Amino acid sequence: GYVMDRRVGNTGGLGGVFGIFEAIGSPLPSPLTRTTGELLAPLMRLVGVAPPKPDPSLLQVPKLSALGGALPEGELLRLTQQLLDSNFRDESLLAPSFTYTGPVVGPLPKAAFVAAFSSYNPSEAFPDLDYQYRDLRACSFDTNRVWYTSSPQGTHTGRLVLPGGASHEATGRVWASPPECGSAQFDSEGKCVGLTGGYVMDRRQGNTGGLGGVFGICVALGVKPPFPVFLLRTLAQNVASLQESVFGKK
Repeated sequence: GYVMDRRVGNTGGLGGVFGIFEAIGSPLPSPLTRTTGELLAPLMRLVGVAPPKPDPSLLQVPKLSALGGALPEGELLRLTQQLLDSNFRDESLLAPSFTYTGPVVGPLPKAAFVAAFSSYNPSEAFPDLDYQYRDLRACSFDTNRVWYTSSPQGTHTGRLVLPGGASHEATGRVWASPPECGSAQFDSEGKCVGLTGGYVMDRRQGNTGGLGGVFGICVALGVKPPFPVFLLRTLAQNVASLQESVFGKK
């Protein structure tokens, strides 16, 4: 039931049984299936503390006609490895139409992605960082798309600058992420048109409370995230967490 790309399908980004009920038009109660941030989004946009609702066209995976043609599998794997080796810092590898989409963040167009991540410095904050990239494989369904798995782990011994500019001095703590799924999609010129990341594949692993990406880092280090973590969890999960903190585990 772990979703790998919320743009795909007709389940509103939900997996498993929740996704089935969503697809057949009988969705389960929102407090069970939607994050608190999603439920509060209309109000948050009204008061100006949340970004506008994304253009629906950005929530579509590009098809063959928009990509200009299919590339050989070997070339796709090479391009993906090149992207990973650059830590997504090389703008020349990104197409003008590039977007980034995570479980919560995005879709971000190229300019917003570059602006948000230009100051982000995980390699400096975690000198021993190992992303443990593996399982690069060409997608059988989406043209020119490659999936990959990572399990980032490192010790926070340097100053961490998060996307957006917030910084945190070294804590000495370890960041051990659960396995995360990411993907890269390319046009016929070999430029990346779409990047996904931060999709957790097993929330039982790691020390991030089941969160991926930047939010997982913040939980592991015990530092303030870009916005409150409770917004990333469903209302039901937050109630259960509150009960646990008040009454303890049963």
